[in-house]
Amino acid sequence: MSKIRVTIWSEGIDPQLEPRAIALYPNDINAYLAEALGTNADLQIRTASLSDPECGLSQQTIDDTDVLVWWSHLYDDQVPDEIADRVMNAVLNGMGLVLLHAGFHGKPARKLLGWPSPIGKYRELGEMERMWVVDRSHPILAGMEKEYIEVPCSEMYGEPGCIPKPDELVFISWFEGGEVLRSVCGWHKGAGKVFYLAPGHEEFPVYYIPEIQLLLANIIRYVKPVNTPPVRWRGEVDSIETLKNPIKPSPRG
Repeated sequence: MSKIRVTIWSEGIDPQLEPRAIALYPNDINAYLAEALGTNADLQIRTASLSDPECGLSQQTIDDTDVLVWWSHLYDDQVPDEIADRVMNAVLNGMGLVLLHAGFHGKPARKLLGWPSPIGKYRELGEMERMWVVDRSHPILAGMEKEYIEVPCSEMYGEPGCIPKPDELVFISWFEGGEVLRSVCGWHKGAGKVFYLAPGHEEFPVYYIPEIQLLLANIIRYVKPVNTPPVRWRGEVDSIETLKNPIKPSPRG
């Protein structure tokens, strides 16, 4: 069985603005996740960063990616529209996209999900987050031993959260301060799938938690491309049947 080709993308961590994050992830979050997930024999992982040529997301890289994992926080607007369009088109044609934490506010997410505002309710006080399973039949729960995951220190993202109605809702989080969030959910877009994993603030060791690592690996497996028939999903096309009385369009321009 061929491996799932995974590209883990990160905008990078600013050591001046985020010293606690550098202490946790000295080689960046994408490098840490690549190492943590690299123990899964079915995953073939590479990393990419905002500072790489073409933001690390050349057309060749995208073509060689089954699932793109996206972590960003501060510098989403530095991603050129051309690169965000490249990601969007790949998802519509079958590539899986996993949005981590504030990556939900990044350009690819906005283009694919189109929610009204990039900023929701938040609080960065390191409070406990308890993620409750609400869809016990979902395949991303494979190997889970409890009906919830506890994140001891987390950044609160609260409802309404500017999250469009998901096609699949698997976890709802409750925070120590009282708020709740649809924290693990997904959407079907064209031939591809988009999934959101909300916990993951860079100054808290969220990705060190084994249950989060297992959940992320399961999400990657779930959103990988499936074999679908090729389709024309935009642009003018010829008719399949012979038209009896076609009307020639008026000239434009």
